[in-house]
Amino acid sequence: MKTRVVACGVSLANARDLGEWIGAPSHAIFNFSPSSRPLDMDIHLQSFTIPHYPSLMIAMSKPAYLAIVEYAPTKPVIVFVSSRRQCCLTVDDLLLHCAADNNADRFLNVDEADLQPHLDRISDKSLVECLKHGIGYYHEALSKQDKVIVERLFESGAIQAFRFTCALFPL
Repeated sequence: MKTRVVACGVSLANARDLGEWIGAPSHAIFNFSPSSRPLDMDIHLQSFTIPHYPSLMIAMSKPAYLAIVEYAPTKPVIVFVSSRRQCCLTVDDLLLHCAADNNADRFLNVDEADLQPHLDRISDKSLVECLKHGIGYYHEALSKQDKVIVERLFESGAIQAFRFTCALFPL
């Protein structure tokens, strides 16, 4: 079974769906004791007390990047954010942190030549640029074909990091 790291950038409105997705029984959705989860899981929490939402999201991008690098350097990662706009902004921040570490392709796990046939079929040009560096995003405005391609690239391990808006993604 794949290891997944789920980082929540804001309060969860759909904690029950998240709990069901990670395999916690319905009676334990809000009580994540180790015995209630059939999955081995380490939980690392970091809180912020910044009341201004845009400032909060900016402040959380670097710790989220560092957590991915430390806790899941080669594992698939999904980061939930609250909106489509925030999805795109946090992808940009993640790419910026990779570039600042002189490792722009840190999350790309496939040769670009193998990736190119998939990129040629994507209609969202911003998504193409992100995928070239191993980071995808997924939100309600993407075309069905773009969503399918991103899902396949993530499930295959070709891309490692994945930004996602509120809805859950069935892996």
